[in-house]
Amino acid sequence: MERKAISSDRSISSHKPEDKKYFVPVKNHPKLFLMVRPTETKSWMYRYYPPSNPKQSIISIGIYPSISYARACEVWREYEDLLSKGIDPKVHREEIKKSIISKTKNSFNHFAWEYFDSLDKTQKNNTLVRKKGRLELICSYIGDEPIGEISSPRMLEVLLDIEANSLNKAGKPTDKAERCAGIASDVFVYAGARGFCTSNPAALIKSQLAKSNYGHRPAITKPKQLAKLMRDIETIEGDPNTINSLRLLALLFVRNGDLRRMRWADLDLDVGRWTLKPLKGQGKVNMVKDMVVPLPRQAVAILREQQKINGHTPYVFFSQTAKKHQIISDATANKRLKDLGYQDIHCAHGFRATAKTILQEQLKYPLVLVEMALGHTTKDPNGTAYGRFEYIDDRSEMMQNWANYLDALREGRDTAKFRADAKDDADSSSQLQALIDQLGEDKVLDLLKASKPD
Repeated sequence: MERKAISSDRSISSHKPEDKKYFVPVKNHPKLFLMVRPTETKSWMYRYYPPSNPKQSIISIGIYPSISYARACEVWREYEDLLSKGIDPKVHREEIKKSIISKTKNSFNHFAWEYFDSLDKTQKNNTLVRKKGRLELICSYIGDEPIGEISSPRMLEVLLDIEANSLNKAGKPTDKAERCAGIASDVFVYAGARGFCTSNPAALIKSQLAKSNYGHRPAITKPKQLAKLMRDIETIEGDPNTINSLRLLALLFVRNGDLRRMRWADLDLDVGRWTLKPLKGQGKVNMVKDMVVPLPRQAVAILREQQKINGHTPYVFFSQTAKKHQIISDATANKRLKDLGYQDIHCAHGFRATAKTILQEQLKYPLVLVEMALGHTTKDPNGTAYGRFEYIDDRSEMMQNWANYLDALREGRDTAKFRADAKDDADSSSQLQALIDQLGEDKVLDLLKASKPD
């Protein structure tokens, strides 16, 4: 049965399905046909004789109407042009397909997600989310490019664009581009170890980026303002988790993330010790990996209160409403401080700057003790890092004195006696009085005169 050749999209509708499939020619396009199946599916087919091969071959161009009449004709012209040059269209199409697959398997995108899948999934969930976001951002620029062909100038171009689009409120660069450079470098190392690239074009880019600028986090560093803050914290009503977490942040000045994850198993309330692995200590050269925090009496009392509330759970700051980690949110402390009127004045992390400043400037404690209390690595003159139990007695005394100082501030009492050097003066005075009681005032005066240089 001779069928009327197709000449437009409209003419296709006249060809209905039958019991068996059949082919309809396309007018003025030899070798191009529309195959109509009993299932009502209509497909474009190109039937031809390959060069140097007497056996007819057939190529499916696609299903109508996904492939329109006009598009089918365009493909026909492409195939006719290939045949005129002695190229088999089917072989040509397979070579293109293999090339695309090869490029996909060698692309930055391919290795980026292979690398991501290899990451330790015990890392914090929000850490993995941040890394995934950075990879997605980089892949939006160079994901389709073969990883072995990406150059340092190309990476610099990408990272400078990321830098220009990630400024803070003051118009200064954040560390987003720098962090993207870091994870891109990890991907190149991953691919290089498997023989797919010979260089790391992201390795030297970091030095070419602008220095990130977030500004200092707001923190109170004056005793008078700190006294008001300590009083304001006591006015908070509601969930005891909130007020107790703020109390402990002030007393212990650890990072909010470490405090929120405080576990009963890491506490010895009888001895007054908290042993932990700070979150920022893992992988940071200037942060300690293991830390012991001496607990002053006031902190132990707060923790005893928490024990009555959450002692049956693994976490000191357990929260039934928390969906992921079952601990209070990282935003809880800052929200309460904001509610108290301290937005842009003081934040949860600010307690660290508060303690560092006042312990050194007002209470006159040596830098090494303060730095150890903050969880920063410190070294002796020979370059040896101090262990977590070094100066534990001195640190315990400092933490207790700090807690007593905060009590005095909050209650409006005199704080002069809390200076570290005030204790030395008091000790000297008591020793002198004991000597006077033993030898007599006249004898002591004679001894003092005799000790003066000529």
